[in-house]
Amino acid sequence: MFYTGSYTQQGAPAANPTGKGIGCFQLNSESGAIELLHNTLQRNPSYLVISKDRNHLYAVEEMYESLNPQVHAYKIEKKGQLTLLNTQKINGDYACHLAIIQDKLVVACYVSGSILSYPIMEDGRLAACEQEIKHEGVGLNQKRQEAPHAHMVYPFSNDHIYVVDLTLDMAKAYRIDSRTGQWKKTPALDIKIEAGSGARHMVMDNKEELAFVLSELTGEIFVADLRGGESEIVQKISFVPRAYLGAIGGAAIRMHPSGEYLYASNRGSDTIAIFKVDKGSRKLTVVAHQSTEGKTPRDFNMDPSGEWLIAANQDSSTIAVFEINEIDGTLNLNSLVEVETPVNICWL
Repeated sequence: MFYTGSYTQQGAPAANPTGKGIGCFQLNSESGAIELLHNTLQRNPSYLVISKDRNHLYAVEEMYESLNPQVHAYKIEKKGQLTLLNTQKINGDYACHLAIIQDKLVVACYVSGSILSYPIMEDGRLAACEQEIKHEGVGLNQKRQEAPHAHMVYPFSNDHIYVVDLTLDMAKAYRIDSRTGQWKKTPALDIKIEAGSGARHMVMDNKEELAFVLSELTGEIFVADLRGGESEIVQKISFVPRAYLGAIGGAAIRMHPSGEYLYASNRGSDTIAIFKVDKGSRKLTVVAHQSTEGKTPRDFNMDPSGEWLIAANQDSSTIAVFEINEIDGTLNLNSLVEVETPVNICWL
């Protein structure tokens, strides 16, 4: 079972947002067929996260603060039905990502370049925001890096997060102060990539020794070795098809559950790049580029078994279901299903 986030109304960063909110789908793990079980109405739920015990789902509303966006806490019921527990105000513009670490929900706001931290109560409800962090600075690309743009929150090491910022070309590290419960900067762990590249999302290997940072603006993955106590960039590799000369719009990056393959999507070429992770050097080698059979693959995600990958084609209003080849990690299209303005895939 998986959920989809979608863009539902004008003002969202989509040409024609017509989504129905949060969709819940059942996947037949043998045939690859999917069935829509139900929709939960919500404005622009562009990113979703599920608690480790699978009892709660949290979703942001991606829009300007003037429209009173909220972060929603849901209880997951039988057959994936969602019951709203409560909401809290988002004091930021264009919340685009969120993550859970310990008893906190941390939200990244793209336009305002800020990070908001909400305590999660025992029953899954959210308390009011207890901390706001604002990034500062400008980048090399004057059009896209004119102000800080926090794009992702990535938890690691039980009490740390990386906040990936497109303008700062960096994954900035923070840890929870055990005494105050507040997030504190940990600059020694910051991951800095090339100026102007536009850090968007990242993923780490299973041992949290390597980080793979995706650049939205230049279409590259930067591999950072963290084993020395500080980050060291050891590889830069493109995820754009060699023959493609159009616009670049790096989007999502995911590690296969086995740790053997890495995948990255590009909204310019409408493709997913497939990489083999070398067991010795742990560097990346390109295996193939797969069309998502649609427009603007803003997100994709693999099921926990690693057998299926589902891509959300935002601007063609489809989700593509791929079977993952266990021998080489390549993708075989199983079906293409109409889903209005999908932008996030979240597995239960």
